[in-house]
Amino acid sequence: MYIFKTVFLIVSLLISSLSFADNQYNDQKVVYHMNYHDESRIAETMTNISNHIQALGEDHIDIKVVVHGKAIEYFMDAVHDQAKQITLDSLRLRDVQFIICGNTLDGYKLTRKDLYDVEEDDVVQAGLPTIIDLQQKGYIYVRP
Repeated sequence: MYIFKTVFLIVSLLISSLSFADNQYNDQKVVYHMNYHDESRIAETMTNISNHIQALGEDHIDIKVVVHGKAIEYFMDAVHDQAKQITLDSLRLRDVQFIICGNTLDGYKLTRKDLYDVEEDDVVQAGLPTIIDLQQKGYIYVRP
């Protein structure tokens, strides 16, 4: 399984380096808002993010995903779900930052260690004020 995961990540990186971006877009800073736990909607969001990166090229986009509410369950499930791990790892390797709401962790009685690969710097006190802060810093809001 480890070999499969490694091969998938390498292929993902190679594909991303063959971006279709041809400078038709300006550089973008984007904050995706994810607070739902509908598996198909989350999968579509992850695909949207990947397509967004591919369209602009990794050097021309800065993506942050603010995760709070029921969406935290995706990161809980990913601890034991290799497919979700691969999805998260492939986006993180493309410099997508997943920002986790501390209030949601408190509400679920969790720590970041109960989630898949969440670092201390990925956790903020509150998700919604973080979204507003990022918008004030020039990030465009997207909620698929």
